[in-house]
Amino acid sequence: MRRNKVIGVLMILMGVLVLLYKNDGFYGWGRYIDKSWENIIISTVIIVIGVLFIKKGKKNQKAR
Repeated sequence: MRRNKVIGVLMILMGVLVLLYKNDGFYGWGRYIDKSWENIIISTVIIVIGVLFIKKGKKNQKAR
């Protein structure tokens, strides 16, 4: 259980760091493309995976 909790917390922290990461966009398709939506989507996926790891650890602890 402890290993899943540690992995989950690290995944959540990594998701927060990705969310706070500022990455400049680029010019393409005749306009400026901002990468903020990519960062939001990636961080949300990472945070959800971290929460699932924590819940999996709690579920395994109840079964024992």
